[in-house]
Amino acid sequence: MSAEASAKRILVFGWGAAAERVLREVAECRSRGAALKVFCVSHLSQASDCDLSDVCASLEFECTLTDSDSEMLEAASGFAPDLIMSASYRKKLRPEVLALCADSINFHPSLLPKHRGCMSGFWAIFEGDAETGVTCHRMVERFDEGRILHQERLPVSPEDTSFTIYKKILPVTAACARRILEIYFASGLPEGEEQTGEGSYHFRRLPFDGVIQAEWTHEQVERFIRAMHFPPFDGAGVCFEGKDGGQRVLVESLDHYLRLKREAAAAGGAA
Repeated sequence: MSAEASAKRILVFGWGAAAERVLREVAECRSRGAALKVFCVSHLSQASDCDLSDVCASLEFECTLTDSDSEMLEAASGFAPDLIMSASYRKKLRPEVLALCADSINFHPSLLPKHRGCMSGFWAIFEGDAETGVTCHRMVERFDEGRILHQERLPVSPEDTSFTIYKKILPVTAACARRILEIYFASGLPEGEEQTGEGSYHFRRLPFDGVIQAEWTHEQVERFIRAMHFPPFDGAGVCFEGKDGGQRVLVESLDHYLRLKREAAAAGGAA
């Protein structure tokens, strides 16, 4: 059998810097002698800090950018993967895609079953989690509910923001992918463990419309401000009746919020 015919065919669905970290770990396997062929599928609009078409070109991996489900399915089917990997891909993979091979896995930026879905860094901070991390799990039709293959953990500090968590979790994603690839090429992937414990799911929308809620404690306000910090996007805001026409005002810190609240109270407004 030729080297081309015996090579493992790895299909990566991804977007952004997390997918880049996974692709680079796959490339490391190749540099250590693993016979593989890689095809990456991503979206037409690329992340501002990472263009996967450029990453794949530098790694000599094939890459296609499409937002068409039919084009994606045709490309994936034609590739005939042995392993499907997903990292921050922004669309749900259809059952027809997951059925293309026995091993379809995702790298999710939380400790499942907590914070399934989107914006897991925000929710880890806002809910006061002591740690977060990356979970590699088998993909099933329901989002982020498949059996867990491996988890890497990351402490959440009292100073962390969504932006710092995003940066810190990238090498954790790489470490998780490295371990999974080691297992895959050594002995094949295990069935994995069922998810246990209390789970949660978050949709892709701005939490609380980005506005501090009047009934929150100071601790909740402080966590919300940190969780909303992800430049260049607007951070946390607050609205006071009768102040600034009830417009949303951006808040930099808990002290800033308390000062604005005192000023609104003095002017007869309320949060």
